[in-house]
Amino acid sequence: MGDLNAEQLLARVTSSVDLYFHIPFCNQYCTFCHFGKEINPPPFRVDRYLAALNQEMMWSDAALKGKVIETAFFGGGTPSFLTAHQLKTLFDIINRRFDLSKSEVSFELHPSLVKNVDAADRISAVLQGGANRFVLGVQSLDPKILRVLNRGHGVGEVTKTVKLLDEMGVGNLSLDLMYGLPEQTFRSWYDSLIGLLEMGIEKFNIFPLMFKSTDPIARQLAKGRYQFAGSKERMIMHFMAGHILTALGYRHGPIFYWTKKSQPHSVQQCRKYDSWNDNNLVPFGVSGFGYMSQCQFYNEANLDRYLSRVEAGEKPLWKGAVLSQDDLMRRTVMFSLRSSGVLLSRFEREFGVPVETYFSREVKTLKEAGLVRISNDGVLSLTAAGIINSGAVSLLFFSDNVLERVAYNDSRITDKRTDLIEKHDYSPAGRYGSSEQMQAVFR
Repeated sequence: MGDLNAEQLLARVTSSVDLYFHIPFCNQYCTFCHFGKEINPPPFRVDRYLAALNQEMMWSDAALKGKVIETAFFGGGTPSFLTAHQLKTLFDIINRRFDLSKSEVSFELHPSLVKNVDAADRISAVLQGGANRFVLGVQSLDPKILRVLNRGHGVGEVTKTVKLLDEMGVGNLSLDLMYGLPEQTFRSWYDSLIGLLEMGIEKFNIFPLMFKSTDPIARQLAKGRYQFAGSKERMIMHFMAGHILTALGYRHGPIFYWTKKSQPHSVQQCRKYDSWNDNNLVPFGVSGFGYMSQCQFYNEANLDRYLSRVEAGEKPLWKGAVLSQDDLMRRTVMFSLRSSGVLLSRFEREFGVPVETYFSREVKTLKEAGLVRISNDGVLSLTAAGIINSGAVSLLFFSDNVLERVAYNDSRITDKRTDLIEKHDYSPAGRYGSSEQMQAVFR
């Protein structure tokens, strides 16, 4: 992505949208986290940020007026870092603009929440604000691993938070769990999963640790400070979880998500992957990533720069790109493969050409590698092997043009430990340098 006129984002906003609100404050620096954050800011800094969110929303008020809000997601950072009063202020700002009464409203929590005397008041403020889905970042139930990750919570806080949410009538709760963590063994992975199942958890987001050179955990790996699982061990952990959850009546949804068969999957996750180009993701806050009017973009990723631009009356757009028809077709395949798959008839209807024709080389390569299949009802989807190799599958659909631009931008980074592009680029293309190297993945 490069320079983009912010007004282009408002040109063709879809009739229904998803909202994202980034709260960049935390009590501690988790070693694996690469999201935009600031540790233990003073109250006036938080208040200034909430005022900036309000100002940023003004910029798109006219374009979003009357739009159906399908989902809203509060992420971070740590949204539950905010006090009950600050949370009420945040939701008052939002509810003056948007009708969330029929929306799925998701709110991320940190287990350390229960260390605060006003924990119940914070949850109450979030519930009164309209949240009806909570996401709890657990990651592991191994005390040693939690200390290595600098999570700032123990197993006891997880148990207390789950109990408090249950007592307050929260029925829609999803827990994050990670594998491939430092000092993690098959035994500790199994014990974490079983421990959460015994708590009655019905929804999980289970995903592998991702290394980025900007994160402390990547430097720990490079220095051999801790024992990390290799690719084979990570793969076994992936299939262990799938085997256990399937046997206990859970079903797989969007790529890392599992839910009890009696429970629906998150609307936010399904729309993210399965709505194709029919929805717009509208972000508010520092480092927010969005998709509007067929443009992908980032807000400013530096908090001071975000604040100064918003307070100057600007849209805090950092980088963006207008997607071509070819980009949209590639985006559609990459996203939908990570969930329910590509309905071939729909793709041909929307783009005027069959998937098997436009991406004949890619589909042939992936089928021969056993990473995708086409069902009898005409859906192109990932196999079990394709799911665990989803990054490589997505990589095959990157255009040569995009790969070369990624390689060019990578070549200009002087310090990968601090560069904001390196920090906020989640694309698998960044792990390879060019279209020639990309081809080597499948040779």
